[in-house]
Amino acid sequence: MRTIFVAIALTFILVVTGCTPDKALDFGPTGEISTPPEDQMSRDIMRDFAGRDFFLANNDHEAHVRLSDWKPGRGIVMPYWLGVNPLYPGFLRPTVGHLYVMSQSTLVRPLSNNEYLIRAGSKLFKSDTIFEATHTHYTDTGGMLPTVVRFVGTRVITVPKDAPATGTITEKVPVLREISMPMHTTPDQDLTGYAKFEAVK
Repeated sequence: MRTIFVAIALTFILVVTGCTPDKALDFGPTGEISTPPEDQMSRDIMRDFAGRDFFLANNDHEAHVRLSDWKPGRGIVMPYWLGVNPLYPGFLRPTVGHLYVMSQSTLVRPLSNNEYLIRAGSKLFKSDTIFEATHTHYTDTGGMLPTVVRFVGTRVITVPKDAPATGTITEKVPVLREISMPMHTTPDQDLTGYAKFEAVK
């Protein structure tokens, strides 16, 4: 019920202010970065989580993550990609170079060079996004397990429209570079609907 109320209130704000999703989510000028983060904590996360899975606590507003070999009680808090209210002007706007936990994403189709077109975002809005995989290779489409990523910039792409539509669409999209492996799962977890993947050797 609370989620519905938030969605209705948010829609009203957008209508009144004339703010549409494409205007609210301007991810910045075209271009990608490859320089390391400026802050030490982000550099440590990139080093410690590189190519490793992780545990994610049950929290809808912020990502509480930890590695399996960390001592009990140790963990870090990271923002989710696009946060919880991404359309509200200026609120939780992604910053190029920052790290996020990407959750509730869907892999739409593979592209070239182990890149994928995905739809990533919050419960209220998902944006077409390029996912640069560095540790995983996805073998089909579907849901994606939460993954630690870095927002490295934007790119203009031309891709086929979703069926049954025909033709192509050209759009400027954010680029997320994979840092970790997908979230840790156990054999008893139901992963129906999730895209299968394998580690890049």
